[in-house]
Amino acid sequence: MKNFRKVIWIVTGFFLVGFSFLFGPDLWVKFQAKQQASQFLKHAANQDFEKAFDQIYFFNGAYDEDVTITEDAAKNSWIKRNKQLFTEGTYIKSYENLKIRTNDGWPSGNVDLVMVENGKVIKYKDVHLAFNKRDKWKIGMMQSMHERDWEKAFSGHVVQ
Repeated sequence: MKNFRKVIWIVTGFFLVGFSFLFGPDLWVKFQAKQQASQFLKHAANQDFEKAFDQIYFFNGAYDEDVTITEDAAKNSWIKRNKQLFTEGTYIKSYENLKIRTNDGWPSGNVDLVMVENGKVIKYKDVHLAFNKRDKWKIGMMQSMHERDWEKAFSGHVVQ
């Protein structure tokens, strides 16, 4: 009976090691991306743009080029345009159904957003979230396929 238990523990150990090699990296990427996305959406819905920016992958050229703007300048620009959008009556009210998947190790996701646009509540289903990584996975772009002004405002693209 003791030998049988040893064999079971060894087989279980090999299974867990194999499972972690096969699925571990993708699970970690999905977990980190989902955490960043949910934190961003929570802070954006509360109009806490300073904290929301911490989950934004900012860029000032093409999405995959090196950044030539300082983080402080990017943060100021991003916060200013989102506060302006809020004063104009457009903001994220809430979100639901956040789903993250990976493709070749890169996370992407979809979320249903409830937006207020000029005082009217509008629900957007399957808003696409694109991620990029500098030190950790962060949201770089949001696309609703309706080409709304808020998509650009909430994206990480900033200009000096």
